[in-house]
Amino acid sequence: MATGIVSTAAQLFDLQAFSMLLLVVGTAGYAVLIALHVGRMLTCAAAVREDATTPGTAFGFFTFVAASDVLAVRYASAGDHGVAAALGLVGLLSWLLLTYTIPVGLMLGSSDRPLGPSVNASWLVWVVATQSVSTAASVLSSAGPDRALLGFVAAMFWGIGSILYLILITIVTARMLLSAMTADEMTPPYWINMGATAITVLAGVRLLAMPLPGQLQDLLPVITAVSFVFWAFGSFWIPCLLIFGLWRYGRGGRPLTYEPALWSIVFPLGMYATATDLFGKVARLPWLPPLAWAVSWVAYAAWAVVFAYMAYALLARPAAMS
Repeated sequence: MATGIVSTAAQLFDLQAFSMLLLVVGTAGYAVLIALHVGRMLTCAAAVREDATTPGTAFGFFTFVAASDVLAVRYASAGDHGVAAALGLVGLLSWLLLTYTIPVGLMLGSSDRPLGPSVNASWLVWVVATQSVSTAASVLSSAGPDRALLGFVAAMFWGIGSILYLILITIVTARMLLSAMTADEMTPPYWINMGATAITVLAGVRLLAMPLPGQLQDLLPVITAVSFVFWAFGSFWIPCLLIFGLWRYGRGGRPLTYEPALWSIVFPLGMYATATDLFGKVARLPWLPPLAWAVSWVAYAAWAVVFAYMAYALLARPAAMS
């Protein structure tokens, strides 16, 4: 997810060589992670089932949907529409499978595992996955024969994702306000509070750039207005998230060590840069693209730091075990 969207941002701002490098790294990482997860499903089926039925971790499975669709969009922009269509189909099918098993399963789960105390920002990955399906459908419609159908799917998923965000961010924010949050709980995935708004804006921009079928064209002013509201709310979250991070690693005393969740910071930054630039151009707001350019460099730096930190952690682990 993170590498794919930073690659898209780099391509958008004419860093073609860097963008292509990130595409290669992202594709390799996607393949490796699939292999690792398949291996875990085969050898640790009980642990996977536990993750999928635990409210605090279950929504993390939706990262597979988002990763597939983010790569689909990037491959489509590179002109490889066959790979893009395959990844987009994987994203759609996996969204359908996960949506009607994980959230529905949690709703129907046993009462001895209440959902309230387990609410966290990872639930918003469901929104990210939904809007990624919308974005992929919009992009693929430009090269596919079923433009009207894909446009309808894109608009439908954008609507679903927008409503899901409103529902889930209310729950997540209420959890933050009504329960005492510890440094251990204020994890990097809370950046998804902003990332989910950014991909909603991006999905809206993609809809604005395509001919919607029938009277769905009448939605264009609504999509523009709603996209601006989501962009504004996402921008509101950024200072809050910076303060949360300072509290977690400063006053909260949490040591800054590598954890995979750090990629949850990189993805929203890359998505915010991409969405802000494209929305600024479509909505003719000339001060947004320069802001997006500046944020994109923050995203590149964050990607490089987290990648280097990950490589160091992986190399240090065998040494520590020997």
